[in-house]
Amino acid sequence: MLNAIVDASLRYKVLVLVAFAVLIGLGVMAYRQVPVDAFPDVTPAQVNIYTESPGVAAEDIERLLTVPIEGAMAGLADVEVVRSVSLFGLSYVAVYFKDKVDIYFARRLVGEKLQEVKGRLPEGYGEPELGPNSSGLGQVFWYTIEDADRKLSAMDLRTLQDWTVRLILRTAPGVDDVTTWGGHEKQFQVQIDPRLLVKYGLSFKEVMERLAANNKQVGGQYLNIGVEQYLVRGLGLVSNAADIGTIVIAERNGAPIYVRDVAEVKEAPAVRFGAVTRNGEEVVLGIALARINENAATVVKAVKDKLAIAQAALPKGVELKAVYDRTEIVDKALATSTSALIEGSILVAVILFLFLGEFRSAIVVIVTLPLAMLIAFILMRYVGMSANLMSLAGLAIGIGMMVDGAVVMVENAFRLLSHARSSGRPISRTHVVLEAAREVANPIAFAILIIIVVFLPLFSLTGLEGKLFKPMALTITFAMAGSLLLSLTLVPVLCALILKPKEEKDTWLVRGAKRLYLPLLDWALERKKIVVGAALALLIGALALFPFLGKEFMPTLQEDAIMFRVVGIPSTSLDESIRVANVMDASLRKQFPQVNAVLATIGRAEKGETADVNYMEVLLDMKPRDEWPTQQSFAALGREMQEFLEGEVQTAVFGATQPIQMRVEELISGVRATLALKIYGEDLDKLEELSAKLKTVVAGVPGVADLSAEANKGKPQMVIKVDRQAAARYGLNADDIRAVVQAGIGGGAVSTLIDGTRRFDIAVRLPEEFRNSPSAIAAIPIRTAEGAIVPFSSVAKIELDEATPSCAANRCSVTRCCKWTCRDVMWTALSRTPTWPSPRR
Repeated sequence: MLNAIVDASLRYKVLVLVAFAVLIGLGVMAYRQVPVDAFPDVTPAQVNIYTESPGVAAEDIERLLTVPIEGAMAGLADVEVVRSVSLFGLSYVAVYFKDKVDIYFARRLVGEKLQEVKGRLPEGYGEPELGPNSSGLGQVFWYTIEDADRKLSAMDLRTLQDWTVRLILRTAPGVDDVTTWGGHEKQFQVQIDPRLLVKYGLSFKEVMERLAANNKQVGGQYLNIGVEQYLVRGLGLVSNAADIGTIVIAERNGAPIYVRDVAEVKEAPAVRFGAVTRNGEEVVLGIALARINENAATVVKAVKDKLAIAQAALPKGVELKAVYDRTEIVDKALATSTSALIEGSILVAVILFLFLGEFRSAIVVIVTLPLAMLIAFILMRYVGMSANLMSLAGLAIGIGMMVDGAVVMVENAFRLLSHARSSGRPISRTHVVLEAAREVANPIAFAILIIIVVFLPLFSLTGLEGKLFKPMALTITFAMAGSLLLSLTLVPVLCALILKPKEEKDTWLVRGAKRLYLPLLDWALERKKIVVGAALALLIGALALFPFLGKEFMPTLQEDAIMFRVVGIPSTSLDESIRVANVMDASLRKQFPQVNAVLATIGRAEKGETADVNYMEVLLDMKPRDEWPTQQSFAALGREMQEFLEGEVQTAVFGATQPIQMRVEELISGVRATLALKIYGEDLDKLEELSAKLKTVVAGVPGVADLSAEANKGKPQMVIKVDRQAAARYGLNADDIRAVVQAGIGGGAVSTLIDGTRRFDIAVRLPEEFRNSPSAIAAIPIRTAEGAIVPFSSVAKIELDEATPSCAANRCSVTRCCKWTCRDVMWTALSRTPTWPSPRR
């Protein structure tokens, strides 16, 4: 078969040349179209489920929402594991499928199961929703929206982001969603004065019911008037705060009681669970999420194009500023890979010229290098692979091997042409090359196949290892298959067209090498036992030294970026976290001139992130390296900054990392740390005890740095428990008291105000003076069924207690999870442990 391929190639030389000219065109197209990224996407086939239930504690979230949703996901086909996190106001369930499952099919399965489980969830605790169809590395572009003239409030900027910028950017090709973070979400708040409710004999529930019932649009079908048909519309939507104030709640002695009679209606910010600061000021952050399997570079370009359109739609003075662009690290990674390929190709070309000693022969061999790479890009495009550090590393590794077959083919053809010349007979180069190709076709094929077989074990890898190393194995296989095709088709054709019969002789480099090698070979053959014994001794010595070598799953990607994970004590408030972020910002920019800007994302966005307000991620915008006062690596600078911050802020734990590195760590273990240990059980106190013991043991391991335990207690909470007997004596139901807690203290949305394409919640709440302390809440006046006025403390018990910051579980288990994390385990004498346990995601 191989001989037939060679025969056909030499018989139809023009067709072969035309075919490879077409292949070059296809290869260039594939090179331009293949998705590019800095790092292989190691995200499994994962579907996330978020359920927001504002104001509900983590323990209740776990019991009422997380456990039933997690249990419902257990029966799905091809599910490997189910992870969950229950936080204050948020339930997060991640369903991990086997890699073979198509992500869209997985989302459909989860969506169908969610429809079933919704009926089993308690009413009024939120609706479970599927998260964005994005990977763990999908955050490709960050930007802030800022007012240079400082005329707009944080609420105005947030409104522009939600209803102008976000809607425009979501139309960019490849963008699945745009997350908003920071600022203040606009609400129309009805701040009810409980004293006025008592005065008019009303309750919270009555006000909430009237607000919801008097903000609707209805249709009355149509009327026939004469020969024309008139549609009937009943318009009853409120359009502003004044309309809300005119809603009638009740009637007393023929006089209407309006909402404005018992409450103040105004535009006010909703309760928030996160914030974003940049250079010491709060800003609004937008994060563009690339749809899974999309080309990151193409998505970023599309987002930037839409960003220009969004900028034109904003008021004068409002600016959109990019703060993180994935293409920067993509360009650096591709530049590194490209330079390695170019340098390797040049080195191979130089060596070929030196050893072959014949220009035409070297040219024929060198041609196979770019062509084999183009064939690899065609196959990469066909199978949907991206060009990244790992896949391009396969091409870099295989540069020297790609020319093996061509070298053998050219050398044998040159040898036979030289012999034919010395014989003095007429030479038919095509017949001589055909004879040479037939001699070495089988050895070349076997040699290349053996190289491919060497990488077959990498194809057996699964999970994270497979996602990381299979691209490298595939690109090597594609390139070697391309080199085999070239060696049997194009190389013989070029040999027949280009090579000339010449005298065969060694180059000066080969002659010099032989003068050194041949005597050494004679000496070795005369002393076989000594040579074999020395080789075995070296092998045994190498095996003995292997356990002492440092081991790492893979080298850390140098992103030329610094990000800090900052964790405060569980009781830290949002305002305190903002203060700490501002202290970090001022300190870093003052102490380190390398820092251009500091962006801190605190807590979580209103939808998505699973973090509390005591957690923040700080991204540093660094100046160009040539502007640094001292030349040092990013890793060394990060460690120096971490030590400095630990001295500046005593109430937080800091960990230096990189954006992509942090996301990959979280994908591996569900925790943003390099190493993590999880202990499962039902007794939280026992888990806390075991965690403390294990932390003591691990702290003694040489080289451990930044060891911390996730806090399972320490979140202060105010527990308001209904006194059912006392409430019954006053003729009150538990639901009346619940309305005061949920809507009055926490703020509850009862309807929606529609303003064109924009939507704003209409929420009820008590004024600040009635909810700023336990004593103020206890003194809230409540009207009984008989008209008497009693304080809130008469029908409810108010206690201060500690809560669980978060509850985590795996695989449909109701057991809680206690975790500790260990970042950057280095075999050095350095050991730093925080003075108190800190929670981490």
